[in-house]
Formats: sequence, C-alpha cells, structure tokens
Amino acid sequence: MVIFKTIKLGRPAAVLAGVGFFLLTAWSISFEAEAQNTKNKNFSVKAIPNLFFNSDVGIGYGIHPTLFVDSVQYKPYFIKIDANYWNTTKGPMETYLFFDSPHLIPNYRLTIYTRYYDDSLSPFYGIGANSGSNRELYLRRRANFATDLQRTLWQPQVNNQKIKALFGLGIFNTEIDISNSPLLISSQPIGIEGGWTNYVKLGLVYDSRDNEIIPKNGRWLDILAEISRGILGSDYEYLRLTTTLRTYHPLLSDRFIYAGRILAETFLGQAPFYEFSYFANSYQWKQEALGGSKSLRGIPLNRYIGRTKLFSNQELRWMIADFNFLNQDFTLGANLFVDFGWVFNSDSNRSFGQSENPIKISRGMGVRLVWGQNFVIATDIGNSTDMAMGLYIGVDYLY
Repeated sequence: MVIFKTIKLGRPAAVLAGVGFFLLTAWSISFEAEAQNTKNKNFSVKAIPNLFFNSDVGIGYGIHPTLFVDSVQYKPYFIKIDANYWNTTKGPMETYLFFDSPHLIPNYRLTIYTRYYDDSLSPFYGIGANSGSNRELYLRRRANFATDLQRTLWQPQVNNQKIKALFGLGIFNTEIDISNSPLLISSQPIGIEGGWTNYVKLGLVYDSRDNEIIPKNGRWLDILAEISRGILGSDYEYLRLTTTLRTYHPLLSDRFIYAGRILAETFLGQAPFYEFSYFANSYQWKQEALGGSKSLRGIPLNRYIGRTKLFSNQELRWMIADFNFLNQDFTLGANLFVDFGWVFNSDSNRSFGQSENPIKISRGMGVRLVWGQNFVIATDIGNSTDMAMGLYIGVDYLY
C-alpha cells in the first residue's frame, strides 16, 4: 500500500510546472489586488479537506481551498481561484491551480491552469470495446500548463443565450513507463515513449444556462478542435475533434430537474494511446473516460478507451431542502443517473459490429450538498457488469 511518495519530475516537466505555477500565481495576485480595490465585490473562501474515497484511486487525503470574488452584477462570480492537492492509498496524486474569470476582460472569459498528475499504477485493459477484463498497470506522469480565452460573439439582452468563440493553448508533457505491462510491451501502441503533446484549440460555444454552477434550465454546447503539431513543440501530430451537448429542463417544478449530456470525440492522425483516455471540453482540463467518476460512474477508470468515443449521462436531480447552519446557506439534493457509452478503434482486431455487447451501461444514485451559491460537495454510487459498486466523493455536479 502506497501512503506517501516523492514527486519525481524530469527536467522539462519540472520547468513546465514551475513556469506554469509562477505565471498563474502572478495572475492570481494581481487580479486579487484589483478586485479588492473595486466597489461591491466580496471575497469568500471555501475549503474542505480532501478526505475522500474513490473506487478507482482508493482513500484520498489533501486540501481543496477555493477563493471566490463575488458581485451582485457578475454571475456566477467575478473571479474564481481553485487550488487542490490530493494523494491516495492506491498511488495517484494530483496538484493543480486554476484561475477563471468570466468578467475581468469585457466580453471575454479567461481561464488559466497548471496541473501535475502522478500515477504509478495507471490502469490499462487494452484498446477498443473488446478489451479484456485483466487490468495491467503502467506509470503515467503528466505536467501541463494551459489557457483558454472565450470571446462573446452574440448575447441578446433579454435572455441567457450567448455564442462564444474559443481559442486555447496547451503545453503537456507525459512520462510513460510500460515495463510492468506485458500487453503494452507486446502491442507497442503509438505513445509508449511519452513526450510532448502541445496543441492549439479552436471552438464555438453556445450557452443558455440560467446558472453555471447549478443549472436548472438551458443548454450548453461545445464544438472543439485541438491541433497538435511539431511546430508547436509536440512529439505527435494529430487532430482531436470533440462535441458535447448538455441540456437542463425543470420537471414539475424548478426543484426537480432533468439533466443530460452526450459527448462524441474522435482522433485523426498519430495520437499517442494515452490521449485516448481523456476527453476535451471548453472549461478546465481534459477528463478521463470511459469509466470513472467523470464519465461512466460504476465502471472502472479507463476501462474502455479508443480512437473514437461516444457516451451519455442522464440524470434526474432533486433539490430536497434548504437550511442554514452556522450562518451559512446550504441545499441538500439527490440524483438518480444512468450512464452509457461506446468506444471504437480502427487499430483493434474486431470491429464495432462484431462486439457482443458494445454498449457499456452503468447506473446509480448520488447526494449533493450545495454550500452557498457556487460550491457543491458530491457523492455518487454506481454499478455495472464491470464493477459491483463504485463510490465517488468529490465536488461539483458532473456537468
């Protein structure tokens, strides 16, 4: 059992992490000072200990503070600075610093983040929908710095609708060691050497949600293209295409909400195999799929990966009760969910049509504790034919 471990960074990754941390800290300090000198802005800090259990990573521990600069006229907030550190008993650890401001620059939304992730026991089952049930492990360390800038192209005054253009830059360095994975050694997929996967990101975003943190009505659509080329310092040349639609609709009342998400993603070119484990979005960093707390809850992390993925989450959300504790406002909520998805891979030996059960399905329920207007503590329990029970404790709604 791994309880504590030393973070080891190669020189390029160490430089990358250091530069990213310095730049983001400088941005945060300067923006904080500006907000303090502006009238009608309030600071709030919400922090929870990272004491959690996740079926994929084990018992986690650490700290998760979030600083909000709020204002009545700026929704969902003026500035958010999110820091996180956690380590786990099964091996993975992560630390990141994230800055987001929808209003600092008029008509622009700026996000900046730097992140380091270390997983000496990263799971690998194979590539494609017909991957075997035996889990093998390999080492994956990943450091990155990225920024996105979204410009509002159209926003009428009478409702929440807006259309935005997105431009982003990402610098990613990944260290890979496959010496403990016979399947990776024998199959030799692209990317076993690790390396740089730097990119530019272009996209369009449509957003009509009534509330970003706890949406009850509206839609949120991303259409994204990530271009990774040698001219950007990348060791691999490929194109990632991603589209995601999220929709929210009240049923009976605004305390009983239907929330759905569907995502499709494919790669063109010579993408490294470990990029198949992630999906892109227009906010914050890439998340892992298929399987795990961010995609198919109740299916093991990265259980199914492939060059093309399609998955959906369907939820019924119920805001049960509001209450006040220690002069803080809280809302207790619950949700029922069904998650399902597919993966396709042109490099696998069998095609989608040959698969006995291409659709991967999980189901479950969860509890949410909303703290104030912009902080959510989340617990989900899911199960599937791949896992008797998956338990996930973290923050925020899944989408």
